[in-house]
Order: sequence, then C-alpha cells, then structure tokens
Amino acid sequence: MIDSLTVINLKAEASVRPSNGEVFVLKTCQRTLILGFGQLPFYHLEDQNDIRDMFNGDQAYIFLLETICGLKSEVLAEYEVVGQFKEAYQEYAKLPFRNTCTLTLLEKLFQDSKKIRTDHLTEIGQLSYAGIARKLVHSRTNEGDVLVVGSGALSLDLIKLLKKKHRVFLTARNTERVSELCLEHSLEMIPWLSYDTYKKFDSVVNTIGSDEILFNENFFHEYSSHANASDSKLFIDLGSPSVIKTHLSESDGVLRLEDIFRQSAKMNIEKMEKIRCAKDSIVRLCENRRQSFSMSHPFGWEELQLA
Repeated sequence: MIDSLTVINLKAEASVRPSNGEVFVLKTCQRTLILGFGQLPFYHLEDQNDIRDMFNGDQAYIFLLETICGLKSEVLAEYEVVGQFKEAYQEYAKLPFRNTCTLTLLEKLFQDSKKIRTDHLTEIGQLSYAGIARKLVHSRTNEGDVLVVGSGALSLDLIKLLKKKHRVFLTARNTERVSELCLEHSLEMIPWLSYDTYKKFDSVVNTIGSDEILFNENFFHEYSSHANASDSKLFIDLGSPSVIKTHLSESDGVLRLEDIFRQSAKMNIEKMEKIRCAKDSIVRLCENRRQSFSMSHPFGWEELQLA
C-alpha cells in the first residue's frame, strides 16, 4: 500500500477539486495536503503552480508522519496539527466513496505519531521564560507551593503553567489585580512585601522588573536559612531590570535572566537532538509499516477497492 502512496503538499490557500472519497484532503493555515494512491491526487489539483512538494512511497509516509508530529510546523512539535488531522479524518470517513485503505493508513499514522511523540517529543515546544521557569521548578519538586511575585502578563503565564501541579500563591503591589487573579485561578494571596511569609516558600519566581531593589542580601540570607535539610531553595528572577541584590548564584539556587538564557540555549540543543531521534524513528516505523501493509494488501493501488 505504501509503495503506491502519493502525497501532494500545496500552498495553504490552494484550491482542490471536490472529492467524494477518492482522495483525502487536509487544509490548515500552513498547508493543504492531498493524499491518495497512484495518480489520483493529481486529478484533484486546480493549479499545478500551487504545488510545493510531491512525495511517493516511503517518502510520502515519512512526510505525513513528520507533519502529524509537528516537525513540519512553524512551531516545532506543536500539537494542534494532530487535531486537524483527526477532524479531517472524521469528515473523510463520512464520504460515500471513502477508500478503506486510506482510512487504515491514516489510523496507522495516528498510532505511529503517538509513539513518536511519547518516545521523543515530550515537552519540547518553544519555551518562554514562564516555560523554562516551570521546568526548573519541576526539576526541584513535582509538587510543593510556589510564590509568584508580580501581576503582569508574565505572571499570568506562570500561573497557568504552574497551577497544574503546584499550589500557587501570588503577591504584588497592585492588590486589586492580585485579588482578580486569585479569584479567577483559585490562588491564595500573600500581602505585598510580607518578607517573613515569602521566606517560607521553597520556590519563588519574581516577574517584576524595576530599578528598586526588592530582595536584598539580608533577605536571601534569611531565605536560605529556612531551607529544610532535604530540600534546597529556588529563587528565579525574571525581572528586567533585576530587583535582587545578592552574591548568591545559580549554584546556590538563585537564578537571574542570564541563567534563564543559558537554560534556553541548553534546552534548544536538547530539543534538536530529540527531533533528530524522532526523525530516525519515523524512518524505521515507515519501513515496518511498508512491510506490514505489503503482507496485508499484496495488490497494487489499481486493485484497491473503495468502500
């Protein structure tokens, strides 16, 4: 079956002739795909100039699998494309002349993409400051309370990410905004500049940038002294200009923006390595699928029956 597979990758705005099931069509904001067997996909083209790429056989299956895994997207490994494939699959299944082999092939793509994502592509989406901070907090503890300092856009991003696994507390100068966020996201409010309370948290993430020093050497001395014997403290400063002043560094659990930049570069390297491994696995999965389809469907595309 894979030997006869043809995939045409078109511009997003490309027009495609209507299909009653002879071919499978996927339209997204980034591309339009026509999937079928043999020459059938070409009969549904409106304009040859809309063609970006054409793939046959193994290369067609590899392209489809890389696409559904988000490896052909602007944001690498994004998940939205999976939902787009599934919606298009459900619509295709309703067509009067749907091809049972196309349905089977799509189902195998879903299975293979799930395996690739599970094995290689977990947590490699583009990381914002908030995403990196969450990852650092999780590396220290999968649970535990986190104090977020600030009530701006970055603070909101952090809240959404952290509240999935942590109990989040919020403090900021704008008490009215803090109250709104606490009500909306089921958070607990900590009074502004309540340093004695701040020191009790194992993880603190500051989002405020100011020329004013909010956390000085004395604060960090006392903050570190509150650490349990089995647990180290983590203070992440995402503010610019920085509102902290201390000799403590990343090795002491105090991270500044430059440390976050370094973490981002490291994660990007890890991300590209994961993507390389994912692409290698896709090639191997394609070979396995080709062999299994050959045994299940030992005929050419001309002999494939429509449902």
